[in-house]
Amino acid sequence: MLLDSLLVGVMLFSSFAIRTPNVQPNPDDYEVSIGLSHSNFYINRQWERELGSKYVDDLVWAKLEGSGVYFKPEYINKNSRGIKYLKMDWRKTWLGMTVGFTTRSTTKYLDEYETFISVGMSKKKTYGNIEIEVTFDGYLPPDEYGENTTFEFEDKFKLSWKLSDRIRLYNLGEVFKLKGQQFYKAKIGIEVSL
Repeated sequence: MLLDSLLVGVMLFSSFAIRTPNVQPNPDDYEVSIGLSHSNFYINRQWERELGSKYVDDLVWAKLEGSGVYFKPEYINKNSRGIKYLKMDWRKTWLGMTVGFTTRSTTKYLDEYETFISVGMSKKKTYGNIEIEVTFDGYLPPDEYGENTTFEFEDKFKLSWKLSDRIRLYNLGEVFKLKGQQFYKAKIGIEVSL
């Protein structure tokens, strides 16, 4: 009983992708992803091989909310893109939009930080057995001169189809512009409610 109440709303998810490498001769590229998701936390580990090099990527966050305000610490170590940071968002929520501040590490040792303005948006709709979720987070971090002239973002969409009460098939798309790099990802996976 106690374990059931702790796992309410938790989804176990996984995906696998394999593709021909863009540069030959190299072995096939692949990505294996596994994780847990909930409206208040997210844990994901990915193992991938790209152009013959192997990488491990991690993303972990937790979200504490109350009275229209939330605090969200997040750790990302995306070895495949050379991006690693710890960040903390403090934002006010209003009509599906968020406005506030983000504090993010500036070194790979996570020992120096900068704080800047951030905004966001999140929408989720259900149409029968199909659920659509779109999120956007935008940041104005300072450049090397201390000016806030660079706009960074994380844009994500998720389309999931309910196969049964506990199993969903999903399509996830992500577009990022972070720390001077732009990249995107699209994948199909499966989620199981615990």
